[in-house]
Amino acid sequence: MKTNNLLVTVSISLFLATVMVPLAYAVDVFQKEGMPFGKPYEDWVQDWWRWNAAIPGDPETTFAGVKEDGCLINKEGPVAMLMDPAIGGVHHQNCEISSNQGILIPAWSALCSGAVKGYENASFKQLSECARQYNLGKVTVSAWLDKKPLAQVKAEDYKTINLVNATELYSKGFNITIPADSNLAVDYPGTHLGAAHGWYIFLKPLPVGEHTVRYVNDVRETTLGAGNTNNADITYSLNVK
Repeated sequence: MKTNNLLVTVSISLFLATVMVPLAYAVDVFQKEGMPFGKPYEDWVQDWWRWNAAIPGDPETTFAGVKEDGCLINKEGPVAMLMDPAIGGVHHQNCEISSNQGILIPAWSALCSGAVKGYENASFKQLSECARQYNLGKVTVSAWLDKKPLAQVKAEDYKTINLVNATELYSKGFNITIPADSNLAVDYPGTHLGAAHGWYIFLKPLPVGEHTVRYVNDVRETTLGAGNTNNADITYSLNVK
């Protein structure tokens, strides 16, 4: 579950309202139906959630160990996974990855599991509905690669309005271990059944060199009422070798 975040700056909202005019998106991304690196897209999303859940919490930054120009990334294996925008705020990270690695960017996502009070014995269907409910609201996400438009997500309550180079995904049920010090708000740490819903951007490997990935999101309540509001502006400077 995500925590609410204060607006970062008014400029982010204005930025999101004015950018992403129709342009060519000359970027290679994995599609939901594909088999990135030999396994389903969804399996990588599950792996991302397991990594995210294992990151300790911090009362000031949401994620422990996050620092400006640090490197919060999961780059084990063939996919480099970037931080959850639920952290809120403006963050810049410097990381080194391989030119053989794909890059999984969480545009906006939610998890519901048996670790949450009231869902201890919930079915997969109940968990899936719970995860989707966390994503109620007006969701806008814009992403850039090397300062050029990369992807866009626009959704409002239960309707996805526009997707460019992004995928909306309802996961199957999967087991996830959430430690007691996880950044996720849970009542019962341990291994539980979970289900996720969200929007993701999955880049194919980038060529050798210096690259910049930036993603900005804005989540607001609507007339149906959203469980979360969020503003984040996250940039990764990547040294691809």
